[in-house]
Amino acid sequence: MQVIVPDHVPEHLVRSEGWYGLQVLDGDPNAALMAFFEGPPVIYIAANARNPYGTWLLTRLEDIQAAFTDTNHFTSHYISGMQHLGIEELLIPIEIDPPDHAKYRAFLAPHFSKARLAGLEAVMHDGVDRVIDTVIAAGTCDAVPLGYKMMAAGWCALVGADYAKSDIYIRFLWEMTHQYDPLLRLKCARDMLGVMEDLYQENLGKASEGLISKFVNGTIGGRTPTKTECAGFILFMFLAGMDTMGSTTSWILRHLAEHPKTRAELAADHGKIPAFVEEILRRYATVTTNRFVKKDVEVQGVRLKTGDNVLLATPLACLDPAKFKCPMDVDVEREERHLAFGAGPHFCIGAPVARAQLPILVKAWLKRIPDFHIAKGAKLTAHFGDVFGLDSLPLVWN
Repeated sequence: MQVIVPDHVPEHLVRSEGWYGLQVLDGDPNAALMAFFEGPPVIYIAANARNPYGTWLLTRLEDIQAAFTDTNHFTSHYISGMQHLGIEELLIPIEIDPPDHAKYRAFLAPHFSKARLAGLEAVMHDGVDRVIDTVIAAGTCDAVPLGYKMMAAGWCALVGADYAKSDIYIRFLWEMTHQYDPLLRLKCARDMLGVMEDLYQENLGKASEGLISKFVNGTIGGRTPTKTECAGFILFMFLAGMDTMGSTTSWILRHLAEHPKTRAELAADHGKIPAFVEEILRRYATVTTNRFVKKDVEVQGVRLKTGDNVLLATPLACLDPAKFKCPMDVDVEREERHLAFGAGPHFCIGAPVARAQLPILVKAWLKRIPDFHIAKGAKLTAHFGDVFGLDSLPLVWN
């Protein structure tokens, strides 16, 4: 699709390379991101495989953080791009702006409390162990799909979905946020709507501890959510937590496969695992979201006009050399705060789930498969987009 660059975009800031669907071959995929810090802090990408318009890309942490927190100049409405696939429902709560956004956060908060997550720990442990059971004897696996499956049990329990159908949910994640073939995405969107409709009907009038049931049958801001609002909520629940944790799992296992000393240290002292996970969340930050400009605003001397689209890439924010010393190093002693979970009113409410589930994964994997490496001759590739992820990760062990 040919995209016409708006008149207000300076020619010297236009780049031909895209972000959505951009693939990096072999080596360390994050190294490709460092090139962005050698150029302007704001660039314009005319080619965009996900949306039918060009987009600004902010490349510095301070500007990305400012856009996250500035709800006067930026809006989250329709940032998913689902409307181009025939899904008009706003994803709740990510596409709702303040002040309406606050009522959904208030509803969600108790479901992500320490007490609630503590009650899910056994399910999280069991989910990881059951998946390892299926591959441990083979001595090899592709850790990318495996990572999603290991995260599925805890997330399904949290939202109140059937774990037996998790392969369907995982397929939705991959086809909607990890590739940008328009026909495949269109078919996926239709399939997703059908499943969301089924989940709505299954939960309507039936009380359970799952988030979906609580939302469908509850009151938000003094009223019962409409069927359309329920569809937007259910859809986001599957496009959010399970995907980001699944992608992060493969980055964790990739790093551990290449660093035997780190494996040994973590296996010997489980107390070091949370700090390790936190640094992996920074070093291999996965999420790129976006905003639309609702009021003209200037960023680094560049005028962004009302209606412009702006990418907020946490993988870039978390590697900014102006903010992080030796940003490519995994340093568990690092004190700088990262932006992997975003900032402002849309700070990821599921962050406590990731911080609970991912250390469980590391502990269980190292206990059962302490010595493993990437298959000899494997050519790793990774892709950028809504979620920064590996395409495959072939691991082997004795």
